[in-house]
Amino acid sequence: MSQTLCDWSKKDIERHAGKLLEIVSPQNFMCLKCARTACDEKYLCRPLSIAKIKRRTEE
Repeated sequence: MSQTLCDWSKKDIERHAGKLLEIVSPQNFMCLKCARTACDEKYLCRPLSIAKIKRRTEE
């Protein structure tokens, strides 16, 4: 299985659905490459804080 969610195959997703639920909740980061979300930036290849994104859109 790949290090980041961005590289998970459909089979990885099916096999590790329980782990996936742990990784994506709560949603704190979003990948700028594929728009996946995760609780920690280490799971994404181009992470950006969702809080930072929200601040940018409010300006």
